[in-house]
Amino acid sequence: MSEWYEVATWLVYAVAAVMMLTVVVATILAGLALRLVAEFLLELGNGREDEASQHADEDSTTPLEQRI
Repeated sequence: MSEWYEVATWLVYAVAAVMMLTVVVATILAGLALRLVAEFLLELGNGREDEASQHADEDSTTPLEQRI
């Protein structure tokens, strides 16, 4: 019976190792995905700031009489 116990123990260890590796890989992939989303949102925000500064620059070049 001890042989079956040893086989079952090693099987449990193998399953635990596979689960830990899966969790580590999933965590790394989730971190990379969050980083990509953060960079995308940052670029999206920078694009809006650039548009706003362009519109502000266009408005400031018009003569004062046209702005009133």
